[in-house]
Amino acid sequence: MRLNCDKGILLEGLNLVGRAVSARTTKPILECVLLYTKENKGLTLCGNDLEMSITTAVLEADVEKPGMIALNAKLFTDIVRKMPGDYITIEVDEKGVAEVISGRARMKIFGLPGEEFPLIPEVELEHVSARYRVPATTLRDMIRQTIFSVSMDQSKLILTGELFEIKKGLLQVVSVDMHRISYRSYKFPYPIFENNNHSAVIPARALHELSRVLPNDDDTEVMFYFTDNRVVFDTPEFTFVSRLLVGDFIRYDQIFNEDFNTVLTIGRLEFLNALERALLVAGENKLIPIKMEIKDDELTVTANTAERGQAHDEIPCGTDGQDLIIYFNPRYIIDALRVIEEEKVIIKFSGPKSACTVRGFADDSAEEGGLDDQKYLIVPLRGPA
Repeated sequence: MRLNCDKGILLEGLNLVGRAVSARTTKPILECVLLYTKENKGLTLCGNDLEMSITTAVLEADVEKPGMIALNAKLFTDIVRKMPGDYITIEVDEKGVAEVISGRARMKIFGLPGEEFPLIPEVELEHVSARYRVPATTLRDMIRQTIFSVSMDQSKLILTGELFEIKKGLLQVVSVDMHRISYRSYKFPYPIFENNNHSAVIPARALHELSRVLPNDDDTEVMFYFTDNRVVFDTPEFTFVSRLLVGDFIRYDQIFNEDFNTVLTIGRLEFLNALERALLVAGENKLIPIKMEIKDDELTVTANTAERGQAHDEIPCGTDGQDLIIYFNPRYIIDALRVIEEEKVIIKFSGPKSACTVRGFADDSAEEGGLDDQKYLIVPLRGPA
């Protein structure tokens, strides 16, 4: 194999696929990035850790002799980064030794046969029952606004991922960690037929990596589709594939309800700042609650610990319904407030021992599960005896 390519283009591709290269493995091939070329075509790079894979679109390159080789991803990336020139020549001999040339610098790296690399089988799109499209920025926001509620408990593996559910013309993304539920929906601007509905659970790690590499472009759309055990996200720059988690996800739609006794409307930033001050006193101990008291159009937030001190905030707000005293882990509410974009939030309570629902104030007038709906259900803590 022999080719010439722009250093910047090559390095950008290596940084992209490197996110899918295994950092800890006993199989050297999984520490590699695959380089492969075809006659009269450019260079393609692929990383695959058996859980997810990233394959670049064809990168512009002058291919003098086609072929494939698997090279240690970290070493090869570091070599390319340190090369002095703006153009890179890669030449692979019959023994699998790759020589990297730029200017007057030459380095050699020992490779592995490209045939040993675990490529994801290509899926014939005509055999896929349904394909969906969503703006790249919308998909990234949906992940960002829900991913923090994914469970870390490996004994409930299905909850370590996010539910992607296509139903009634909506893409619904849901995460659950047994203390809270995060929900975001997007209404497709084109018809979704009933027999094209689908639900699958995608591992959180894969979605984290996908959100980091999605194009920051309002005009770029991502096409995605499901196979029996994988999800595929296609963009003009790359193809991202992840395995799916197997199991029954929680019936989240049966948990959200509209049976509330107290409704609070409050400035998001004022509330967020008060909770962050209370968190300084409560610390990261999830068992130490902060107290919220709703009375006479005022919310009082207090935290009190013998080891760290006290915090007290009084925030004007709008209230409707019964007075209420309730206790929460402040971190759970803070996470929701940080990803809501409206200036005000509306919080609905059923009582001191029941979960509350947090939404942006502009969202509250939307129908349940409506256009770009975003909501968070948070379970309270037991108060002091």
